[in-house]
Amino acid sequence: MDPRAIEELPMPATYGRHLVRLFEPQALLAGTGLTAADLASPDSRISVRQALQYIRNTLALASTPDWHLDWARSLADHFHGPLSIALVSAPTLGAGLDTFLRFFPGRVPYLHMQGRSEDEHFIAELCPLIELGECRPLLLETPLVILQHHLEAVYAIDPGEMRVLLDYPPTPYAARTAQHFRCPVEHDAASTGLVIPATWRELPNLGYIESTWSHALAQCTATMAASRERDTLGMLRAELCRAFEDGNRRRPLPTLSDVAQTLHVTPRTLIRRLRRLGTSYQAITDEFLRTRAQELLGNEGITIKEVAAALGFDNAANFGKAFKRWCGVSPGRYRARRQDNGGDAPR
Repeated sequence: MDPRAIEELPMPATYGRHLVRLFEPQALLAGTGLTAADLASPDSRISVRQALQYIRNTLALASTPDWHLDWARSLADHFHGPLSIALVSAPTLGAGLDTFLRFFPGRVPYLHMQGRSEDEHFIAELCPLIELGECRPLLLETPLVILQHHLEAVYAIDPGEMRVLLDYPPTPYAARTAQHFRCPVEHDAASTGLVIPATWRELPNLGYIESTWSHALAQCTATMAASRERDTLGMLRAELCRAFEDGNRRRPLPTLSDVAQTLHVTPRTLIRRLRRLGTSYQAITDEFLRTRAQELLGNEGITIKEVAAALGFDNAANFGKAFKRWCGVSPGRYRARRQDNGGDAPR
Protein backbone atom coordinates (compact mmCIF):
# COMPACT_ATOMS: atom_id res chain seq x y z
CA MET A 1 0.00 0.00 0.00
CA ASP A 2 1.42 3.37 -1.00
CA PRO A 3 1.41 5.42 2.24
CA ARG A 4 1.55 8.69 0.32
CA ALA A 5 -1.84 8.04 -1.26
CA ILE A 6 -3.45 7.27 2.11
CA GLU A 7 -1.68 10.06 4.00
CA GLU A 8 -3.17 12.73 1.76
CA LEU A 9 -6.77 11.56 2.28
CA PRO A 10 -8.94 14.05 4.21
CA MET A 11 -10.46 13.19 7.57
CA PRO A 12 -12.54 15.07 10.15
CA ALA A 13 -10.51 16.98 12.73
CA THR A 14 -12.52 15.45 15.60
CA TYR A 15 -9.60 13.79 17.36
CA GLY A 16 -7.54 16.96 17.13
CA ARG A 17 -10.23 19.10 18.72
CA HIS A 18 -10.49 16.72 21.68
CA LEU A 19 -6.72 16.41 22.05
CA VAL A 20 -6.17 20.16 22.13
CA ARG A 21 -8.10 20.11 25.41
CA LEU A 22 -5.69 17.57 26.88
CA PHE A 23 -2.31 18.81 25.66
CA GLU A 24 -0.63 22.16 25.15
CA PRO A 25 -1.75 23.11 21.61
CA GLN A 26 1.60 24.32 20.31
CA ALA A 27 3.39 21.14 21.38
CA LEU A 28 0.57 18.90 20.19
CA LEU A 29 0.47 20.42 16.70
CA ALA A 30 4.23 20.78 16.21
CA GLY A 31 5.25 19.69 12.72
CA THR A 32 1.67 19.43 11.43
CA GLY A 33 1.33 22.89 9.91
CA LEU A 34 -1.91 23.27 11.87
CA THR A 35 -3.04 25.71 14.52
CA ALA A 36 -5.74 25.29 17.16
CA ALA A 37 -7.92 27.58 15.04
CA ASP A 38 -7.70 25.08 12.16
CA LEU A 39 -9.45 22.53 14.36
CA ALA A 40 -12.11 24.84 15.76
CA SER A 41 -14.82 24.32 13.14
CA PRO A 42 -16.99 21.19 13.41
CA ASP A 43 -16.60 20.82 9.64
CA SER A 44 -12.83 21.27 9.51
CA ARG A 45 -10.79 18.67 7.63
CA ILE A 46 -7.17 17.63 7.95
CA SER A 47 -5.02 15.10 6.14
CA VAL A 48 -4.16 11.68 7.51
CA ARG A 49 -0.50 12.76 7.48
CA GLN A 50 -1.25 15.70 9.77
CA ALA A 51 -3.30 13.52 12.11
CA LEU A 52 -0.54 10.92 12.37
CA GLN A 53 1.96 13.63 13.27
CA TYR A 54 -0.01 15.01 16.17
CA ILE A 55 -0.78 11.47 17.36
CA ARG A 56 2.99 10.87 17.43
CA ASN A 57 3.34 14.08 19.42
CA THR A 58 0.90 12.81 22.05
CA LEU A 59 3.14 9.80 22.68
CA ALA A 60 5.89 12.14 23.84
CA LEU A 61 3.56 14.47 25.75
CA ALA A 62 1.40 11.95 27.62
CA SER A 63 2.17 11.27 31.28
CA THR A 64 1.25 7.56 31.00
CA PRO A 65 1.44 5.23 27.97
CA ASP A 66 -2.16 4.05 28.35
CA TRP A 67 -3.74 7.50 28.65
CA HIS A 68 -5.61 7.01 25.38
CA LEU A 69 -7.77 4.17 26.72
CA ASP A 70 -9.54 6.40 29.25
CA TRP A 71 -9.62 9.20 26.66
CA ALA A 72 -11.27 6.91 24.09
CA ARG A 73 -14.04 5.99 26.52
CA SER A 74 -14.72 9.67 27.21
CA LEU A 75 -14.61 10.34 23.46
CA ALA A 76 -17.32 7.71 22.95
CA ASP A 77 -19.57 9.65 25.34
CA HIS A 78 -19.30 12.69 23.05
CA PHE A 79 -19.58 10.86 19.74
CA HIS A 80 -21.93 13.02 17.65
CA GLY A 81 -23.20 13.25 14.10
CA PRO A 82 -25.27 10.94 11.87
CA LEU A 83 -23.12 7.90 12.65
CA SER A 84 -23.77 8.26 16.37
CA ILE A 85 -27.51 8.61 15.72
CA ALA A 86 -27.45 5.54 13.48
CA LEU A 87 -25.69 3.50 16.15
CA VAL A 88 -28.20 4.24 18.89
CA SER A 89 -31.27 3.88 16.63
CA ALA A 90 -30.37 0.67 14.77
CA PRO A 91 -32.94 -2.16 14.94
CA THR A 92 -30.46 -4.77 16.18
CA LEU A 93 -26.94 -5.02 17.53
CA GLY A 94 -25.84 -6.59 14.24
CA ALA A 95 -27.25 -3.72 12.20
CA GLY A 96 -25.56 -1.15 14.44
CA LEU A 97 -22.27 -3.03 14.36
CA ASP A 98 -22.31 -3.31 10.57
CA THR A 99 -23.02 0.42 10.34
CA PHE A 100 -20.03 1.21 12.55
CA LEU A 101 -17.75 -1.01 10.44
CA ARG A 102 -18.97 0.56 7.21
CA PHE A 103 -18.92 4.24 8.11
CA PHE A 104 -16.44 4.76 10.96
CA PRO A 105 -13.42 4.45 8.58
CA GLY A 106 -14.66 7.69 7.00
CA ARG A 107 -13.40 9.31 10.20
CA VAL A 108 -10.12 7.36 10.16
CA PRO A 109 -9.33 6.58 6.49
CA TYR A 110 -6.04 4.88 7.37
CA LEU A 111 -8.12 1.89 8.57
CA HIS A 112 -10.37 -0.60 6.84
CA MET A 113 -12.94 -2.35 9.03
CA GLN A 114 -14.80 -5.54 8.27
CA GLY A 115 -16.92 -8.13 10.00
CA ARG A 116 -16.62 -11.88 9.65
CA SER A 117 -18.00 -14.99 11.29
CA GLU A 118 -15.80 -17.64 12.85
CA ASP A 119 -17.40 -20.69 14.46
CA GLU A 120 -19.87 -19.32 17.02
CA HIS A 121 -18.35 -15.84 17.10
CA PHE A 122 -18.43 -12.64 15.09
CA ILE A 123 -15.23 -10.61 14.71
CA ALA A 124 -15.23 -6.87 14.08
CA GLU A 125 -11.80 -6.62 12.46
CA LEU A 126 -9.55 -3.57 12.01
CA CYS A 127 -7.10 -3.60 9.11
CA PRO A 128 -4.55 -0.75 8.81
CA LEU A 129 -4.03 0.40 5.23
CA ILE A 130 -0.55 1.78 5.96
CA GLU A 131 2.22 1.14 8.46
CA LEU A 132 1.27 3.01 11.63
CA GLY A 133 4.58 2.51 13.46
CA GLU A 134 4.68 3.53 17.10
CA CYS A 135 1.13 4.91 16.81
CA ARG A 136 -0.33 1.46 16.08
CA PRO A 137 -1.52 0.57 19.61
CA LEU A 138 -3.19 3.94 20.16
CA LEU A 139 -4.84 4.07 16.73
CA LEU A 140 -6.18 0.51 16.91
CA GLU A 141 -7.20 0.41 20.54
CA THR A 142 -9.11 3.71 20.41
CA PRO A 143 -11.84 2.61 17.92
CA LEU A 144 -12.11 -0.73 19.73
CA VAL A 145 -12.86 1.09 22.98
CA ILE A 146 -15.43 3.30 21.22
CA LEU A 147 -17.12 0.27 19.64
CA GLN A 148 -17.17 -1.68 22.90
CA HIS A 149 -18.58 1.33 24.75
CA HIS A 150 -21.38 1.61 22.17
CA LEU A 151 -22.34 -2.05 22.58
CA GLU A 152 -22.37 -1.77 26.35
CA ALA A 153 -24.34 1.47 26.43
CA VAL A 154 -27.05 0.50 23.93
CA TYR A 155 -27.44 -3.22 24.56
CA ALA A 156 -26.32 -3.61 28.20
CA ILE A 157 -24.22 -6.66 27.35
CA ASP A 158 -21.54 -8.12 29.61
CA PRO A 159 -18.10 -6.98 28.37
CA GLY A 160 -16.57 -10.04 30.02
CA GLU A 161 -18.09 -12.18 27.25
CA MET A 162 -16.16 -10.24 24.60
CA ARG A 163 -12.55 -10.74 23.62
CA VAL A 164 -10.05 -8.24 22.18
CA LEU A 165 -7.45 -9.35 19.61
CA LEU A 166 -4.33 -7.22 19.07
CA ASP A 167 -1.86 -8.15 16.32
CA TYR A 168 1.23 -6.70 18.03
CA PRO A 169 3.38 -7.73 21.01
CA PRO A 170 2.40 -6.75 24.57
CA THR A 171 2.82 -3.03 25.20
CA PRO A 172 4.44 -1.52 28.32
CA TYR A 173 0.94 -1.15 29.75
CA ALA A 174 -0.27 -4.61 28.65
CA ALA A 175 -0.96 -5.68 32.24
CA ARG A 176 -3.61 -2.94 32.45
CA THR A 177 -5.15 -3.38 29.00
CA ALA A 178 -7.62 -6.06 30.08
CA GLN A 179 -8.68 -3.82 32.98
CA HIS A 180 -9.50 -1.03 30.54
CA PHE A 181 -11.47 -3.31 28.21
CA ARG A 182 -12.86 -5.40 31.09
CA CYS A 183 -12.48 -8.54 29.01
CA PRO A 184 -9.70 -10.94 27.93
CA VAL A 185 -7.08 -9.38 25.64
CA GLU A 186 -4.85 -11.44 23.34
CA HIS A 187 -1.64 -9.85 22.04
CA ASP A 188 0.33 -11.19 19.06
CA ALA A 189 -2.94 -12.36 17.51
CA ALA A 190 -3.23 -12.98 13.77
CA SER A 191 -5.49 -9.93 13.42
CA THR A 192 -6.91 -7.03 15.44
CA GLY A 193 -10.54 -6.87 16.39
CA LEU A 194 -13.37 -7.28 18.87
CA VAL A 195 -14.82 -10.79 19.21
CA ILE A 196 -18.42 -11.23 20.34
CA PRO A 197 -20.83 -14.20 20.46
CA ALA A 198 -22.52 -14.46 17.06
CA THR A 199 -25.94 -14.69 18.75
CA TRP A 200 -25.54 -11.12 20.00
CA ARG A 201 -26.12 -9.83 16.48
CA GLU A 202 -29.83 -10.62 16.88
CA LEU A 203 -30.23 -8.62 20.09
CA PRO A 204 -33.00 -6.03 19.58
CA ASN A 205 -32.43 -2.36 20.29
CA LEU A 206 -35.20 -1.10 22.57
CA GLY A 207 -34.50 2.42 21.32
CA TYR A 208 -35.07 1.55 17.65
CA ILE A 209 -36.98 4.22 15.72
CA GLU A 210 -37.39 3.33 12.05
CA SER A 211 -37.62 6.91 10.76
CA THR A 212 -34.58 8.06 12.77
CA TRP A 213 -32.57 5.00 11.69
CA SER A 214 -33.38 5.46 7.99
CA HIS A 215 -32.60 9.18 8.05
CA ALA A 216 -29.29 8.65 9.89
CA LEU A 217 -28.23 5.97 7.38
CA ALA A 218 -29.01 8.28 4.48
CA GLN A 219 -26.91 11.04 6.07
CA CYS A 220 -24.03 8.63 6.71
CA THR A 221 -24.06 7.59 3.06
CA ALA A 222 -24.22 11.19 1.85
CA THR A 223 -21.37 12.40 4.04
CA MET A 224 -19.09 9.37 3.84
CA ALA A 225 -15.63 10.90 3.44
CA ALA A 226 -13.80 8.09 1.67
CA SER A 227 -12.22 8.32 -1.76
CA ARG A 228 -13.55 6.12 -4.55
CA GLU A 229 -10.35 4.07 -4.51
CA ARG A 230 -10.42 3.53 -0.76
CA ASP A 231 -14.12 2.63 -0.84
CA THR A 232 -13.38 0.08 -3.57
CA LEU A 233 -10.65 -1.43 -1.39
CA GLY A 234 -13.09 -1.80 1.50
CA MET A 235 -15.68 -3.51 -0.69
CA LEU A 236 -12.99 -5.81 -2.09
CA ARG A 237 -11.89 -6.94 1.37
CA ALA A 238 -15.51 -7.50 2.40
CA GLU A 239 -16.09 -9.60 -0.71
CA LEU A 240 -13.05 -11.77 0.10
CA CYS A 241 -14.45 -12.37 3.59
CA ARG A 242 -17.85 -13.37 2.22
CA ALA A 243 -16.32 -15.68 -0.36
CA PHE A 244 -14.07 -17.38 2.18
CA GLU A 245 -17.01 -18.03 4.53
CA ASP A 246 -19.16 -19.54 1.76
CA GLY A 247 -19.28 -23.27 2.47
CA ASN A 248 -20.42 -24.00 -1.10
CA ARG A 249 -17.54 -22.20 -2.78
CA ARG A 250 -15.66 -24.00 -5.54
CA ARG A 251 -12.46 -22.17 -4.76
CA PRO A 252 -11.35 -20.30 -1.62
CA LEU A 253 -11.25 -16.85 -3.18
CA PRO A 254 -12.85 -15.24 -6.23
CA THR A 255 -10.75 -14.13 -9.19
CA LEU A 256 -10.15 -10.46 -9.91
CA SER A 257 -12.73 -10.66 -12.70
CA ASP A 258 -15.28 -12.18 -10.31
CA VAL A 259 -14.78 -9.37 -7.81
CA ALA A 260 -14.90 -6.70 -10.50
CA GLN A 261 -18.23 -8.08 -11.70
CA THR A 262 -19.61 -8.07 -8.13
CA LEU A 263 -18.49 -4.46 -7.63
CA HIS A 264 -19.96 -3.46 -11.02
CA VAL A 265 -16.65 -2.24 -12.45
CA THR A 266 -14.39 -3.57 -15.17
CA PRO A 267 -11.25 -5.53 -14.23
CA ARG A 268 -9.13 -2.69 -15.66
CA THR A 269 -10.92 -0.14 -13.47
CA LEU A 270 -10.41 -2.31 -10.38
CA ILE A 271 -6.70 -2.72 -11.19
CA ARG A 272 -6.33 1.04 -11.74
CA ARG A 273 -8.04 1.98 -8.45
CA LEU A 274 -5.90 -0.45 -6.46
CA ARG A 275 -2.75 0.79 -8.19
CA ARG A 276 -3.56 4.35 -7.08
CA LEU A 277 -3.38 3.06 -3.50
CA GLY A 278 -0.05 1.40 -4.20
CA THR A 279 -1.36 -2.15 -4.07
CA SER A 280 -2.68 -4.97 -6.26
CA TYR A 281 -5.24 -7.76 -6.18
CA GLN A 282 -2.44 -10.29 -5.66
CA ALA A 283 -1.02 -8.37 -2.70
CA ILE A 284 -4.44 -8.08 -1.06
CA THR A 285 -5.27 -11.77 -1.49
CA ASP A 286 -1.82 -12.74 -0.20
CA GLU A 287 -2.42 -10.64 2.92
CA PHE A 288 -5.88 -12.17 3.34
CA LEU A 289 -4.64 -15.75 2.98
CA ARG A 290 -1.68 -15.11 5.32
CA THR A 291 -4.00 -13.87 8.06
CA ARG A 292 -6.39 -16.80 7.63
CA ALA A 293 -3.48 -19.26 7.55
CA GLN A 294 -2.12 -17.92 10.85
CA GLU A 295 -5.55 -18.21 12.43
CA LEU A 296 -6.04 -21.81 11.24
CA LEU A 297 -2.53 -22.82 12.34
CA GLY A 298 -3.43 -21.57 15.81
CA ASN A 299 -5.94 -24.43 16.01
CA GLU A 300 -3.86 -27.48 16.88
CA GLY A 301 -6.77 -29.76 16.01
CA ILE A 302 -6.31 -28.98 12.31
CA THR A 303 -3.44 -30.57 10.39
CA ILE A 304 -1.25 -28.51 8.09
CA LYS A 305 -2.61 -30.51 5.16
CA GLU A 306 -6.14 -29.52 6.18
CA VAL A 307 -5.10 -25.87 6.50
CA ALA A 308 -3.64 -26.00 2.98
CA ALA A 309 -6.85 -27.50 1.61
CA ALA A 310 -9.04 -24.93 3.40
CA LEU A 311 -7.03 -22.14 1.76
CA GLY A 312 -7.33 -23.69 -1.70
CA PHE A 313 -3.82 -25.09 -2.17
CA ASP A 314 -3.34 -28.27 -4.18
CA ASN A 315 -1.02 -29.76 -1.58
CA ALA A 316 0.77 -28.97 1.66
CA ALA A 317 4.09 -28.41 -0.15
CA ASN A 318 2.74 -25.51 -2.23
CA PHE A 319 1.09 -24.05 0.85
CA GLY A 320 4.39 -24.33 2.71
CA LYS A 321 6.23 -22.37 0.01
CA ALA A 322 3.60 -19.62 0.03
CA PHE A 323 3.50 -19.43 3.82
CA LYS A 324 7.30 -19.15 4.04
CA ARG A 325 7.15 -16.32 1.50
CA TRP A 326 4.53 -14.55 3.62
CA CYS A 327 5.96 -15.12 7.10
CA GLY A 328 9.60 -16.17 6.67
CA VAL A 329 9.10 -19.56 8.33
CA SER A 330 7.43 -22.82 7.43
CA PRO A 331 3.89 -23.59 8.70
CA GLY A 332 5.27 -26.28 10.99
CA ARG A 333 7.87 -23.96 12.47
CA TYR A 334 5.28 -21.23 12.91
CA ARG A 335 3.00 -23.62 14.79
CA ALA A 336 5.90 -24.87 16.94
CA ARG A 337 6.82 -21.30 17.89
CA ARG A 338 3.22 -20.62 18.89
CA GLN A 339 3.35 -23.63 21.18
CA ASP A 340 6.69 -22.49 22.63
CA ASN A 341 5.14 -19.06 23.30
CA GLY A 342 2.16 -20.56 25.10
CA GLY A 343 -0.20 -20.20 22.16
CA ASP A 344 0.79 -16.67 21.08
CA ALA A 345 2.00 -15.98 17.57
CA PRO A 346 5.80 -15.89 17.15
CA ARG A 347 7.40 -12.47 17.20
